[in-house]
Amino acid sequence: MSRLACALFWERGVSNTSGDDIASAAGLSTRTIWRYFRTKESCVEPVLALSVQRFLKLASEWPAELSLAEHMAVYTAAHPLTDQELADEISALRIATLSVSEPALRTAYLMVHDEMERGFIPVLAARLRLPEDDLTVRLSAAAVTAAFRVVDEDVGRRAILEKEKVTQQEALALVDRAIRDATNGRLGGPVPS
Repeated sequence: MSRLACALFWERGVSNTSGDDIASAAGLSTRTIWRYFRTKESCVEPVLALSVQRFLKLASEWPAELSLAEHMAVYTAAHPLTDQELADEISALRIATLSVSEPALRTAYLMVHDEMERGFIPVLAARLRLPEDDLTVRLSAAAVTAAFRVVDEDVGRRAILEKEKVTQQEALALVDRAIRDATNGRLGGPVPS
């Protein structure tokens, strides 16, 4: 159902898609939709959460000797996306792009980024050798999550709306720069011995 909601919002627009439309496309009753989702826009959260879960898995395996961008390149080469995962990533970029001008969709988008921030805290605590509740760890998790959000929005706009070819190398360079800038160079690179 979440994939259908993403597709409907992209094809018709958020205001031209109702909860009834999503339910009908999914073969469910509208009542069922409202049992599981607080708004029609929140129907996209499961697809967005898939990207977050993939990222958190990748991040949990981030070796000390690599920058995050280097690890992402190595990890994605070793674990290529399936066709469905690639389709979900495209849907997530589309939602990121739409969320810039759709406040209710933005709420759903930011809810998933909050999940990413919370899941990233243990990774950063280990990397920074600080307790998870340390202010530096929490601020770094917030900064890195915001950096990813901004990069996703930028890449989404360029690739989806402007039809620009954005290579993996370019996207990873943006990630690397964004994380280093957001954390004043504290994160992104290898961990000093």
